[in-house]
Parts: sequence; structure tokens; C-alpha cells
Amino acid sequence: MYTQDQMSKFSQVAESLKKYRRADLLDEAGKSMIDALYVDLLPGNMVLNKCLLDNTTYLIGRKGTGKSTIFLKLENELRVKKGYLPCYIDVKTFFESSKAQTTNINYLNEFFSVNEMEKYLLERTFIQNILGVIYKEIDEKSQTLFAKVKNRLAGNSNDIIKAKIKKLIDNIKNNENLKSIEIPTLQTRQKKLTSGNQNLETQTGKLSLPGISISDKSAALTNDSYLSNSKSANHSLQEENGFTDVFLKIFEIKSVIEELSEILSSMDIKHLVILLDDVSEISPEAIKVFIDTIVAPLNNWSNEFIKFKVAFYPNRVHYGDIDPGKIDIIKLDFYDLYSEFGANKMEQNAISFTKRLLDSRFESLSLDMSIFFDTSNTTIRDYYELIFKVSMNVPRIIGYILSYVYQSKVIHGSNITKTDIERASRRYFEEKISAFFDKSVYCIMSSDERKTVEELKQLEKLLVNNAKSIKQRITTRDLSGQLYDPNAPFSSHFYVFSEIERYLDTLELNHFISKYEEKSDRDGKKISVYCLNHGLSVKNNILWGRKYKSGYNKYFTQRVFNYTKSIVDLFSHKKVIVCSNVKCSKTFSEKDLLEGLKFTNMKCPSCHSIVVVETLVDHEFEALLASIQDQIKLPKIEYKILLELSYMKNQFLLARDLSEEVDFSSVLIAKKCKKLDEEYEFVERDKSTSPYRYRISQKGLGFIGNSSIEY
Repeated sequence: MYTQDQMSKFSQVAESLKKYRRADLLDEAGKSMIDALYVDLLPGNMVLNKCLLDNTTYLIGRKGTGKSTIFLKLENELRVKKGYLPCYIDVKTFFESSKAQTTNINYLNEFFSVNEMEKYLLERTFIQNILGVIYKEIDEKSQTLFAKVKNRLAGNSNDIIKAKIKKLIDNIKNNENLKSIEIPTLQTRQKKLTSGNQNLETQTGKLSLPGISISDKSAALTNDSYLSNSKSANHSLQEENGFTDVFLKIFEIKSVIEELSEILSSMDIKHLVILLDDVSEISPEAIKVFIDTIVAPLNNWSNEFIKFKVAFYPNRVHYGDIDPGKIDIIKLDFYDLYSEFGANKMEQNAISFTKRLLDSRFESLSLDMSIFFDTSNTTIRDYYELIFKVSMNVPRIIGYILSYVYQSKVIHGSNITKTDIERASRRYFEEKISAFFDKSVYCIMSSDERKTVEELKQLEKLLVNNAKSIKQRITTRDLSGQLYDPNAPFSSHFYVFSEIERYLDTLELNHFISKYEEKSDRDGKKISVYCLNHGLSVKNNILWGRKYKSGYNKYFTQRVFNYTKSIVDLFSHKKVIVCSNVKCSKTFSEKDLLEGLKFTNMKCPSCHSIVVVETLVDHEFEALLASIQDQIKLPKIEYKILLELSYMKNQFLLARDLSEEVDFSSVLIAKKCKKLDEEYEFVERDKSTSPYRYRISQKGLGFIGNSSIEY
């Protein structure tokens, strides 16, 4: 049995690791514990030290890999570093709040359609808010500085700086100030777009078309891509470039840089370091405008005065006019981070991080972690290794695993076993990874998002079925090679030729799979090895891993684990090549592409418009959409709130508790819960407390269709 204090401290460790949103880790006195609890992903604080260099840095990693924690520690370090001013911005929060703040501006109506106006105003408000928070941070810093050195600076420097900051804020917030620049800028843009549309059908260029070649021995995919695969690609590209040019001019970015440099120099600030978190959480179009309008100009035109630290998801990175060669790029996912140390040491280094992370959290509370685990047949080192495998070293996932075993074992005074951790990994997969995608048909999405979700689900099904088939073949001795053991039919990993990795990007981003290593197959061809999510494997009774003994290091490079052909087949059947001219809409086969279209610069022989590739929604999915067309569909954030509340059932939660789970601000959560209560009766609000508390109603449970799972 454990004492109440021990159980409470175990829960504190789990909750602190779950907090992947940027929240200070505080002790009972409200003092930050980040310096004591920060554990670098690499020995010697290598990641942090690289971030501290005077370079623009891109931190790239999936959700929960620790980007926000690194920023929190980095901000702490920069605050005490002479001549540096850190400015942290949660880009996603500002983008979401900009949606609520957007109001129509009458003088803009003549320049945009209704849809264009909505998009333009959102991005315009977003940039206003971003610039505003930078100015506010500088203003607060100036007040602190002048309070400390009242007599050091001559005259009324404080008043001068305040006046300059106020002027900058007025310039971006006051529409009348912007109007004199904005109208002629938009008039010029309108003329260019009109001219561009007239010439659209005569434009040429290379097209993003996967040229697929399949043979009995291998499957290869080549990509001659340089253009987007939508009918409106050219027009959208012109539109986005137009927005960027407009924003650069109306917000007078060059003048902003000069003003900021002058203000900060008078404060003895030599470096403004802007930390941009959750950039990849906003729309791809907004990412492009944001980087091109704010980040690239401030970075490139400020003469090394302003530097950025930017957090991105893999494959959602945009550089704009920033030279990638002048950026420090730090990748935080398992393979990317540890592969440079050699294949033999990858897992060793990853398990070392898991141990350092957990030891640090437990030791900070004067707690011995080993007392909670059943070590009669399993060493504590084995538990560190298993926790690495179920989490792939994602701190947030480790936090959830500990939280689940706390609920199932620790509060009952029982020791944690390997089986408990494996069950927790399944629960995490089902509740936090797959739930939204499984039921997303009830969620409002764009057609492209729906297609992506459907392709993701079908690809997941393909990978699982392949793994099950291999397991059965090993068990029945259909695969009878020396490496295959019917008593240990491992089939959780697979490989693909490196050329088709991009087809797995969405699955990997959402933690369904993880890249494990790169090597060469038996024929010497470069391949990428992936593993299924551990919880997904447990759910489908797939044995995860392989034997760790001599000769088994090439187990997953056997040809049976080559999924390249089956993945290419899946995607090749979902593409249609079509003329972008809606009046023509002529379709073409892959044979047409290979034999003729490339020689016409990818132009339709009938009308000479550009040919594009479109993704087809599966017929079964179309039928499903039709069958529920009259049912309620909710925006993604509201649907995620209901999903989270459904797991807690009868428990009331505060908005801040939900915020940590669904990754939106408490204010936005409260507003959405009010709507879900008043408009749909899906949520019950406890108004007897301040702030309010929320739980899902029986009607809400019926809408979600949540069936509880016993663990």
C-alpha cells in the first residue's frame, strides 16, 4: 500500500508531463520549477544550448515532443541574459482569437468576394494581433527596465519610448491610419489579378503528378512536382502572394523594423528573440502569409537584431524568403534526434532520456519511482525501456501512460506491471489518437480534410491487416525462415522505399506510426523502417518489437515487411487526372500522362488548360456522408471538447482542465461549452461555482455514441 502523500506525488508527476501546452510548472508557493525539472532530450543540454545561439532556429517535432517546454526554459534563460529580450507568442491562440475579433471594414467590400473578404480580414487581424503582442512585450520590458535604472538614462527617455510604442500600436490598430495605404495597394493588386486571370489558361509549368511504376520485383514512385494539385492552384497562389504584398505595405514592415531597432537600442537591448509556438496549428495558407509577412522580413531586414525560434510540425514547415542554410534546424522526434549517433545507440540514448526525465520528476518530489512497479520478474530498467516503446519518447504520452496506471493501479495500492503499461498504451491510442478520426464524420470539415481523414483510416487499416497477415503466416509456419519464430511472431514494424515516405506523413504526424530507422534492404536499396503505435498493436494483438539477439537486427528488412507496393496501390487507385478547365473537365489515364501529357507541358490537348491530379473520396465514404447528411455536425474544437468530456462522463471539469487536453485556451473552451449547452444541450454547466464547471449531458453522450472500454 502507498501513503496518501506518495499517491498524490505520483499523480503530480503524471500531470506535469501531460501538460504539453505552455503552462509554468509551479511549486506549492507558486514559484517556477522549470529550471529544476527541465530535462534536455540530449546529454549536456545540447538542444537547449543550440537554441541559445544567436541564430533563427526551427524546432520541428510532433505534438507532445517538448517544443513548448524547451521554449519555456529558453525564455527563462534569455530573461537573465544581458542585452536580450525574449517575446513568447502562442500563434495558435492568437489565430483563434483573431477569428472572434474579425469585423467587417466597409471600404474593403469592393475588393473582395464574400469568401475572400472573410479570409483577408482574418489574416489581417491575425497580423495586427501578432505585431500588437510584440509591441506590448517591449512596452512591459521598458517599464521594468526604467523602474530599475531610473537615473541611468538622461531626460525623458521613458516617455519617449512609450510614445513611440503607442504610435506603432496606433498605426496597426487604427483602420483610418491604414486606409490611405490599403486602398491604393488593393487597387494595384486587383489590376494584377484581373490581368493574371485573363492569362491563366496560357500558363505553363510542371505539375505535381506521381508517376507510378510497378513491377513484380519492386515498386517505385517518382515525383516531378512543382505545382499544387487543385484546379484553383494558380489563382490561389496569386491570391496568397497578393495578400503578402498588401500586408507588407499596409503595415509598413520596413518602418516597423527601423522603429523597433531604435526603441530597443535605447533600452540597451541588442537582440529581440521572438519565440513562436504552435505555428503549424494554423491553416497552411495562414502559415505562408504569416512567415512571408512577419517572420521572414523581420528576420532578414533587421541586420541580425531580431531572431526567431519557431516551433513546427514535421512536413508543415515554411521558410519563405529565409535561407534554410542560415537556420538552425532541430528535429525532436525519435529517429531524427538520435539517428546521428548510430543505429546501435539510438534506442540506448532514447531510453536514457526516458530514465533522466522520469528520475528528475520523481526525485524533485523526494519520491522513489521503483516502489510503484512490480520488480519481482521485471527490472526497473525494463520498465524504462517499455515506457520508451509505448511513447517513442514523447513526454506528453509518458504523462498519460502514468496517469492511466495511476487510475487503474496506484490509487488501489497495487504495483504496476508490464501488462498495465501495455493496456494504458491501448487506452491512450483509442482515446487520444484514433477517437477523433474514427468519428470525424460528425465533424464539420472541408472536403480536403475529409479526404485526408478517410485516406488516413484506410492506410491504417492496410498496415494493420498486413501486420496481422504476417503474424498468421509466421504462426502457421508459412514463413519458415530461420528468423521467424511461431512462438514469437513479431510483425509491428514494416519498411517502404524512401521515395514514398510522404504518403505516411499524416499517419506519422498523428502518432499512428513512428519512423524507426533508415537502412538498406537486402538488395542494397535505401529504405525507411516504421513501427506501429504500441497501443494500436496491443489493440490488434500484434506482437511489438523483435528479438534482441544476434542476427535479428535485420529482421524487419526481410522482404515480407516491404509494404511499398501495397501502399502505392492504395493511393494510385484514388487519383484522377483531369483538366483544370471546369467547362472541359476531360479526364486522363496514367498511360496518357506517361505517353503524351508530359510532352505538352501537362496541358489538356482539347483546351490547352493545365491538367491536375485530384483525390477521389471512396464510394463507401460518400454513401456514409449521404446517410448522415441530416444529422448535426460540429466544428472540430466543439467535437473534441465533447469527446474529452465523454471520457469523464459524470465528472464536472473546469475550462482550464479541458484546455490542457484539447489544446485550446480556457476562454475559448468556456465560450464553446456555453454554445454546446444553450444550442444543443450537449453540455451541462455547473453555475454554482466560479469559474463554471462542465460535464457532458446524456444527450451529448448519445450524440458522441461513446461506448466505455474497460481497462
